[in-house]
Amino acid sequence: MALHKVTESGLSEIEDVYATDSASRRLPRFRIPNLSSAAQPIYDLVRDELLLDGNSSQNLATFCTTWSEPEGRQLMADSINKNMIDKDEYPQTAEIENRCVHMIADLWHAPGAHNAVGCSTTGSSEACMLGGLALKWRWRNRRIAAGKSYAKPNFVCGPVQVCWHKFARYFDVEIRQVPLEGDALGLRPGDLKKYCDENTIGVIPTLGVTFTGVYEPVAALAVALDDLQRETGLDIPIHVDAASGGFIAPFIEPTLKWDFRVERVKSISASG
Repeated sequence: MALHKVTESGLSEIEDVYATDSASRRLPRFRIPNLSSAAQPIYDLVRDELLLDGNSSQNLATFCTTWSEPEGRQLMADSINKNMIDKDEYPQTAEIENRCVHMIADLWHAPGAHNAVGCSTTGSSEACMLGGLALKWRWRNRRIAAGKSYAKPNFVCGPVQVCWHKFARYFDVEIRQVPLEGDALGLRPGDLKKYCDENTIGVIPTLGVTFTGVYEPVAALAVALDDLQRETGLDIPIHVDAASGGFIAPFIEPTLKWDFRVERVKSISASG
């Protein structure tokens, strides 16, 4: 039992975080406290809670970079107070983003990479949403031009991360997730003919399936879609969810064709 009352100042070099007033009561859960607290004790207490999380460096299924140079972290800290979506207020940040887009377009063999269109997003889920919407609107425009109904869009995929289920629900698109049969670990070319039709806005292969890390065979899927087009006239594009593979495959498997070298690939999203 303490023999004296500690005054929480946040300035004492010898004050123990666990002896402060903040540590003597539970951290707030439902409402903002009436009184302020010193920053350092709150930081320490929240950091202690975060230790209960899993170790991200040992998470082999993560799509996030788990280590980066201190200089990269410092640049992020330097920019944390910028609303980077405001391109007029922060034009140089926008310029740096454009440089990154062109570099990645070149990495993924986009034709005319210096004129490529792309953007950063708040997480790869948002990137998948944008890719899916691009497929939907382009398909809808083709249907309108042909005088046909655009009421029942669908997309075809294998085992995907949950954001694609969210896309299907949010934007009213049927998800045709091909079940795995036999020794299959992902979407296979022979699956497409059964699941694709005139309402298919696109096929979504994953380069680094969440559950196994497997690269679904983008080039082979494109060949199957080429065959389907010759048979039926259906011209179905591919969006590659490059997930964990988009920034790995170009360096360790540079000859693997999964990107814009495959003509049917119209868009790519990836996790950083």
